[in-house]
Amino acid sequence: MAARPLVPRQLNERLQALIQEAGCSNAGLARRVNMVGAERGLDLRYDKTSVARWLRGQQPRGRAPGIIAEALGRKLGRTVTIDEVGMANGRNLAAGVGLQFAPTVPGAIEQVCELWRSDVGRRDFLGGSTVAASALVEPSRDWLITGPDAHVARMAGRASGSRTWRRYGR
Repeated sequence: MAARPLVPRQLNERLQALIQEAGCSNAGLARRVNMVGAERGLDLRYDKTSVARWLRGQQPRGRAPGIIAEALGRKLGRTVTIDEVGMANGRNLAAGVGLQFAPTVPGAIEQVCELWRSDVGRRDFLGGSTVAASALVEPSRDWLITGPDAHVARMAGRASGSRTWRRYGR
């Protein structure tokens, strides 16, 4: 059996910058990643050594890059993509594309554009990944409980179709 050739890894400066921005230690990030994984039903056992390996350029497998991005995003209070953490491996796809509810019109437009870019940029987007239907609960719930947008809400008048229902006796 031939030995695998050693390939020099690039330091992950993006991840390092996000960890510093979040004011998080390696152990703290590992703990957060394990917690997010547990929420998704995964038994992750990362520790500070795992984070040190990621910083040296090692790429975790499977869903871990998305979970790392989500853990950092929660700490920073904003959405963080796997590209921002330097783990996209040539993919330019946001971790939760289409799974965030944007209550403003500009925010919704940005979400739609991100989803479109993902679809056009990678034709195998849904074919090559697992889709969890449970991930759709949060954005749809947020949409249902958010008040109407003042820019697009109807201020007065009847709702569309109200005459039609009376006309047919309903």
